[in-house]
Amino acid sequence: MDVSHRYDHLEVIALKLSPEHFPLPCSLRELVMNRYGQVRGDTADQTMPLEELLDYLQRSENHQLTPLEAVAEQLEAMGDPTQPTREQGATLAWLGAALQDWEKRYRLERPLADLLLPLKPLVAAQALTDPRFFQPGEHPLHQLLDRIVSSAIGWQPQLGRARHALEQHIQQAVTDSLGWFTNRDTDLNAICATFAEASERDRSRARRMALRVAETESGQARAADARQRAAQMINACLQEFPAPASIGEFLKGPWFASAQLVLLKFGLDSEQWSKMSETTHTLLDSVQTPENAPEDRRQHIFEVVTRLPKDIKRLLLSLHHDSDAVSDAVGMIEFAHLRVLRQQPLELETIAAIELPGETLPPGDSERADTLRAIKAGQWFLIDNTDGAAVRVKLSLNMEQQQKLLFTNHAGLKALLLHYVEFADLLTAKKVTRLHQRAGFSTCLARAAGVDTVEAMQALTGMVVPEPPPVAEAPPSPPAEPTATAAPAPEPRAIKENLNPVQLISGLPMGAWLGFHDGATPLLAKLAVHDKDLDMYLFVNREGLKMREISRRDLLALIEQGQVDILETRSSFRSQVSRAQDPPAEQDQEE
Repeated sequence: MDVSHRYDHLEVIALKLSPEHFPLPCSLRELVMNRYGQVRGDTADQTMPLEELLDYLQRSENHQLTPLEAVAEQLEAMGDPTQPTREQGATLAWLGAALQDWEKRYRLERPLADLLLPLKPLVAAQALTDPRFFQPGEHPLHQLLDRIVSSAIGWQPQLGRARHALEQHIQQAVTDSLGWFTNRDTDLNAICATFAEASERDRSRARRMALRVAETESGQARAADARQRAAQMINACLQEFPAPASIGEFLKGPWFASAQLVLLKFGLDSEQWSKMSETTHTLLDSVQTPENAPEDRRQHIFEVVTRLPKDIKRLLLSLHHDSDAVSDAVGMIEFAHLRVLRQQPLELETIAAIELPGETLPPGDSERADTLRAIKAGQWFLIDNTDGAAVRVKLSLNMEQQQKLLFTNHAGLKALLLHYVEFADLLTAKKVTRLHQRAGFSTCLARAAGVDTVEAMQALTGMVVPEPPPVAEAPPSPPAEPTATAAPAPEPRAIKENLNPVQLISGLPMGAWLGFHDGATPLLAKLAVHDKDLDMYLFVNREGLKMREISRRDLLALIEQGQVDILETRSSFRSQVSRAQDPPAEQDQEE
């Protein structure tokens, strides 16, 4: 059964125009006049001066109304026969539609959302007095409101002390901005910059916290996986061979611990892990004592006895700090081999398997799991996972191998750890909503004017507008620092498209492999993190170990110098990710 369509809404953006298209390259004034200017015609003796209209806006108190409704309410209460001009009315009607759309699509939690309501009259005043307002993304109030939503997307009252900093930043920005009504020289750009700087400090702190949480969870997941795989390997050998109790104790003790360390340090596909598995099998085979063993068997055991202690010493990573313990373990094995060579029987028994707590949840169907693997870290969700209020959380780590999703809150603290099955069940129950955060107010202004697609933008500007490819939001968290050299990606091939570096780096997808040639040794690494706020890229090797962290500016410079090859790999998983990142254009995110 095709179930992937059930999760398409996880990747849908509010408009086909992406945040990278803002600020728009032209004014929407003509579109606004054509769409909203037919509401009423001008009557010379009934129009009010602009300053009088601004005064009505400043005195507006019912911020639940749109600016045009608020003005009309005051005019009716005072019996004032004057009306805004056709152009003013169209501008306020357009702004009212955009504000209603914005409040619906980019809902913030109360009481934080209430702090923004007094800005409505100021936004209306700017739309009436500043031509830049017709160019979404260009005006400082556009940028301020976009930044506020981006900063507050995960804010909730139950955050405790962590909630207060953003509240104070927003309250200060609103108060300072409203000063424009009494002082037209108020620098709205400076207010926006001040808020951006203050909120970015808090967001950077939260990102660092989330990164540490993800690193811890990733390390624990890798350790759990290593325990599971090491136990499976040893248990398989114990099931095949009986063994002396002393060797069984050794295999389930220091050898089991060493096997985990080999996996963590070198990886499942490494030569060291292959040697570990081979040595385990050889050791158990070497203590089997069939009666009247032929000469070739005795010769084989003799050859094994001469080399096995060296292999065991080299692989006993868990005891490298204790030479006496290594000597004791090897001595115990050598004693068993001596008895075998002397044809003295060993007391062999079936050794009980290593027991580990298993996964209690069913694995779910593979198609659904593949779809959930495509969800990018950095996305915000509203999840109703309890009997209480739903929580706003950010996906900080998608653990594909363990099929688990780690979510952190606004402060960067661990909030939820859900198995794919649990998350899929919540999706089916409609208890998960994707939250959008970037360029929210600007996109709603464009949408209200009828510009909600790249095609509409092209028709407006008369020029081809490139549609940016999907860019992952930050940040999936990398594991710890590497201890081994990077392993090559499967079948990488260089992309030879005739693209400029900026366009190449803008379309760089998660999982893309890059070859770096600026160092003494060439490095092949995969993109795991793109932190758009800090403009940093983090690359890992095939085992998920961090290999390099580089800024966008430095990466562009290396590409321009020919020091970086951008690679790609072909796989069914990559195709699935691409399909998940290219949802139907008409679908909306309001589930």
